[in-house]
Amino acid sequence: MTPSTPVERVVAILKEAGYRELSLPLTVASVPFDFAAALVGTNKAPDLIVVIDTLLDSDVRTQQKIDSLGRALDVTGSRRPVTAVLAGPRPLDLTIEAIGRVCRVLPVGTPTGPDANRLVQEWLAVLLPLDLPDASKAVADTDNELAKHLPTNLDFYVQKAILDEVPNGVSAVRTVLHRLIVEALNDNSDDTTEREI
Repeated sequence: MTPSTPVERVVAILKEAGYRELSLPLTVASVPFDFAAALVGTNKAPDLIVVIDTLLDSDVRTQQKIDSLGRALDVTGSRRPVTAVLAGPRPLDLTIEAIGRVCRVLPVGTPTGPDANRLVQEWLAVLLPLDLPDASKAVADTDNELAKHLPTNLDFYVQKAILDEVPNGVSAVRTVLHRLIVEALNDNSDDTTEREI
């Protein structure tokens, strides 16, 4: 089933990233909290994530819920970082700022259309694991990459001299380029002298 509401999209993306959905109402220090969804990170991401549907809750009610949750977590001595994901119409900046004093705030809005999931993922990026390329497969072929950027009519000797210095760093490449330019200028001045004679 494809998620259709902003809350469903947020939950689906976070569950796919390894977060575990909690049963509702969320209870902290014997106090029940009514959020649209609540998730908790596993392993290296111990975040508590509460999802608030701003279409159903006013700015004042949203701020009250987060303030109360913060106090309840303080009472229990929780050291778990909290993130409030605001799905639906964006609250006032003043409300977001006030919630931001208690926890991290991610207002994902109500994206629609074919890019909706991508847009929500971008907002949730700080909560999602990084997709790094496999280091064993990501071996750079610097010679071929550099050769692509060199002029195609470049003399083989010149191209080889430049590519041979690449592993030695930028300074070595500059030195060889300088030497090649000086040689070329000296060769041209010799040709001009011969023609004049």
